[in-house]
Amino acid sequence: MPKIDLFNSKEKSQVLGKLISQILKLHPPPNTKLIAIQGGQGTGKSTLARYLKQDLEKKGFRVETFSIDDFYLPYSRRKILARKNKGNPFYKVRGMPGSHRISYLNQTFKKIKAGKRFALPLFDKSLHNGNGDVIKEKIKVNKRPDFVIFEGWCIGIPVVSLNELVKILKKNNFWGKIYASPNNYQVMLDYLRSYQKLWKYLDYLIMLKPDSMDLHFQWRWQQERELIQSSGQGMTKKQVKTFVNLYLPLTYVAYAKVTPDMTLLINKKHEFYKAE
Repeated sequence: MPKIDLFNSKEKSQVLGKLISQILKLHPPPNTKLIAIQGGQGTGKSTLARYLKQDLEKKGFRVETFSIDDFYLPYSRRKILARKNKGNPFYKVRGMPGSHRISYLNQTFKKIKAGKRFALPLFDKSLHNGNGDVIKEKIKVNKRPDFVIFEGWCIGIPVVSLNELVKILKKNNFWGKIYASPNNYQVMLDYLRSYQKLWKYLDYLIMLKPDSMDLHFQWRWQQERELIQSSGQGMTKKQVKTFVNLYLPLTYVAYAKVTPDMTLLINKKHEFYKAE
C-alpha cells in the first residue's frame, strides 16, 4: 500500500483529529457503528482504515476492519461472469459491480448490526496472475465491536441512468476514453442496483478525493509494485492502466453523486490536507 505518513504535518493531524472527533460522536452503546471509507483506486482507503482502527483501539474501543474486496466472488465464478459478459471490457478485470458476494455481505452487515458473531472472508489478490481468489481462511469475530470500518471504491454509489453517466463523463472529458458500447455501460449500471440495500447499514461515510484524477493510476501502480515485490505475482503496468481506467467511470459518478458525511482532500504528496 502507499506509504502515507499521517503525522508529518500539522494540517493532517488537524484533519484526522476532526475525523476522529466526528466518529466518536456516533457511539452510543451498545450499538455497533459501521464507518465506511469510499475512494478511487490508490487513494489510501486501507491505510486510513488501519489508522482509525489503531487510534480507536488506543481509546479503548473494540474495532474490526475489512474491505468490500474481501467479498469478491471466487475466481471460478468471476470467470463465468466474464463469459456471460463476453466482449464487455468492464468484466475483463475484477471489481466491477456484479463481482461481489452481495448476499454474503448483506448477511454479514445484519449480524454486525444485531451484535451477533460473524466471520470475514479473505481474498488473495496475488493469485491467478493478479486476478485473485478467495482463500479458505476466515477471520472469526466473536465479540461485538464498537466500530466496524468498511472500505471500498464503490461504496455508496447510487443507481444512475446511462444518460446521467454519459453527462458526467462528458463533463470530465472522459467519455470515449474506453472502447465500450452504451450497452456495456448499461450492464455495469444494472448490476449496481443490487448494491443499494447495503448502503442502508452505513452510519458514517468518508470520501477520499484526490486533487487530480491522474493520481489514481500513479498510486495504484505503486500498490501493485509492492505486491509484486512481496509475493512475486501481480499485474503489469499496462494491466494496471487498463484496470484503473475501467474503474474511472463509476469513480466520476461517485464524486458527482455520493454525499459523504466527510470528504478528505488529498494532494499529489498523498497527504490528507483538508476535511470538508
